[in-house]
Amino acid sequence: MHELRTVVLENRFLRVVVFPEAGAKIWQITYKALNTDLLWNNPAVPPRAQPLYSGYDDNWSGGWDELFPNDEACSLKGLDLPDHGELWTGAWSTIPSGTNALKLRFVTPLTRFIAEKELILQDESPVLKVRYKLTNMGSEPFQFLWKLHPAFAVTVSHRIDFPPMNVLRELDFPGTLGDALPVFPWPYAALGDRVMDLRPVQDASSHALHFFYGTGYTDGWCGVTDRKKKLAAGLHFDPKVFSSCWLFATYGGWRDLNVAVLEPATGYPFQMEKMIANGQARTLSQGESIETEVVLSVREGLRSIGGVGEDGTITPGDET
Repeated sequence: MHELRTVVLENRFLRVVVFPEAGAKIWQITYKALNTDLLWNNPAVPPRAQPLYSGYDDNWSGGWDELFPNDEACSLKGLDLPDHGELWTGAWSTIPSGTNALKLRFVTPLTRFIAEKELILQDESPVLKVRYKLTNMGSEPFQFLWKLHPAFAVTVSHRIDFPPMNVLRELDFPGTLGDALPVFPWPYAALGDRVMDLRPVQDASSHALHFFYGTGYTDGWCGVTDRKKKLAAGLHFDPKVFSSCWLFATYGGWRDLNVAVLEPATGYPFQMEKMIANGQARTLSQGESIETEVVLSVREGLRSIGGVGEDGTITPGDET
């Protein structure tokens, strides 16, 4: 597939396609009962192995990436860190770890971190567990951003849900929320004399573009629901690890693309210098590790999501 080595995990509910040579990208998660692909794949940019200093936007093929140790390219501790970090261009090694499970490993070439990821497809359940571990093998403490980057396929029938949280707009990337307050409670943005509910996905003809950071939540989850198919896909994550959840959503407003990226992250904003100055960067000392588990699950019969539990149980939200 796409001239890349492909690993497939599959049970009777889900089919998961992984490209180890392209940053261990989860290319697609298909809910088989409805033949529905949950992740967005860029129709104009096929996935391929990329060199370290590739530009992310021009080579973004979609799927589910991980970004570390930065978002925007920058210099840090004498290192020129590439656009969107070191993981997404890496050729990860693979270790089969049982039926419908896969371990992946990569050593970052600049920061000398060991990145480990294990995918576990639950037996007889529409649940995918992803276990992560990052270990600093460098000679000194290192500050970083670590961010998940699953791109969800959305249409005007979809709705996006988060727990109660504050929305912090990225003022350097106003998009179509430029008239909203810099900080406001999810999901209502006051735009002049009207209020926009940010949960419904807008039609691509709107050319809408949203980019913000969700903060202040106590429950770590997010998700999207196809209200026409009544199919919900949710993520559960540890809010003590991923203390912010970003949203990048373009409904025709950026490169004519229609996609919503829900991004649990260890900090914000996307500029590393500001993140460090604001005390938002995480730090690992020499030899120190951070481990966490993220769960993706799917449930039929819903029009919205009211929560996602540690075991992947999705609870229904309101019907508005």
